[in-house]
Amino acid sequence: MPTLILECTQDVIAPREVGAFVHETIPGSELVTLDATGHCPHLSAPETTNEAITDFLARLR
Repeated sequence: MPTLILECTQDVIAPREVGAFVHETIPGSELVTLDATGHCPHLSAPETTNEAITDFLARLR
């Protein structure tokens, strides 16, 4: 199953090691690090988050 993992450069709840672990655990997943702050990039950087998701979905077609 295609899986997109989004993480922020500055997230006090889930450090970058968490994103790396999830990415390594899910075969074929894609990890994208957003230049954003916080644990909810859809709130702190909605445009960047939308772009990452849209790009991912476009490659699935």
